[in-house]
Amino acid sequence: MRVRGPLPATTLSRAASPLRLTAAHALDLPGHSPLAADPDLRTFTADLSRPYGVRLDEDALAGARGQSYAALAERAIDALTDPARPVDLLLLVYATPDVRPGQAVALHLAGVCPGAPLSFALCDEGAGAGFSALRIADAYARTAGARRALLIAVEQADLHHRPHRPARLPDRHSAAALLWEADPEAGTPGRALRELHSTPDLTNRQVDGALKELCAELPADTVLLLGPGLATATPPPGPRTRTARPGNPYTGGWAALGAALADPGLAGRPLALADHEPETGRLDLAHWAPAEPAP
Repeated sequence: MRVRGPLPATTLSRAASPLRLTAAHALDLPGHSPLAADPDLRTFTADLSRPYGVRLDEDALAGARGQSYAALAERAIDALTDPARPVDLLLLVYATPDVRPGQAVALHLAGVCPGAPLSFALCDEGAGAGFSALRIADAYARTAGARRALLIAVEQADLHHRPHRPARLPDRHSAAALLWEADPEAGTPGRALRELHSTPDLTNRQVDGALKELCAELPADTVLLLGPGLATATPPPGPRTRTARPGNPYTGGWAALGAALADPGLAGRPLALADHEPETGRLDLAHWAPAEPAP
């Protein structure tokens, strides 16, 4: 299933999610997919873009540049999953088109991920797609519909058409994946989702004030991770901040969250991730608090 466009903006502030954020993996995939050299790519892309008056990017097509989201996501699945602990829900998020636009990648991944999970792909939300995926995973977990969920954000650095207006493009092919579990293995620490906020339609001048307001009630020892869409934002007073690398507009924030999760110096600290999508003015913030290890 593919979800296009933004989900309604909401604020979750209630009991912690049953799912604990327990593991993460980020990767870059150098080079280009053999699919980028397929001569049918030119024909397919031309057919898709012609009705909108969008020109092809001849340099990208001639250079056979581009990467496969299936290839990126499969590496993340191999790194985070185990056949003995099957996944119930898989959420794939992306913004730039795949090098193979005709493939339903989320359905393909359901066939290679342990557990043959229910799978969704979310697109056309820019940096907000990952936060919408969190809402979906949380909703399924609260109805006992998912004991284990995998979120995979992917981006590739090449477009085979010229965007009709300026767009944020990655500088490399990357994936960032996070694993949530309702029943982690004994002794595995994790962090439970406590709050999830989404504020739409902000102007650039309003972002700093809105971010400050969202962060005002975070615990004092929170480490705030600023996604690439907030690279130039003024950090709010209070929480310690880290800024994701700007070259990965759609995976950078989740990679930063994964790095913080794996940092032994941040063990026991609450984490928050905020990101802004300049295309829509949407500002999102998610806050996780440490959960007790499973007995």
